[in-house]
Amino acid sequence: MKIITNNQYRHILYFNELEQDEQDELKDSYDTVEESTFFRYRGHVYDLNEFLRVNEQWGKGILKDWDGCHNESFFSSVLVKYDDSFESVKVGLALS
Repeated sequence: MKIITNNQYRHILYFNELEQDEQDELKDSYDTVEESTFFRYRGHVYDLNEFLRVNEQWGKGILKDWDGCHNESFFSSVLVKYDDSFESVKVGLALS
């Protein structure tokens, strides 16, 4: 597995900070979307509530430095690592 990242942190956004067209696209996804937190990566808005927490079993391998994982396809996943203040996330792309 190869992980690609530029090691830059992206600010965590609340629903009201998203563009209107982004809000409209997400509004009907589920009832509590307004309570979620988001970030932008590669032209897409990701909901942090959709990420699986990396647990100790995963943490023994290549994902040990990451906090969450979201499968994009069979061969790729988006990874996140929170900063110390939990106001931003470092994002990576895992490819197999």
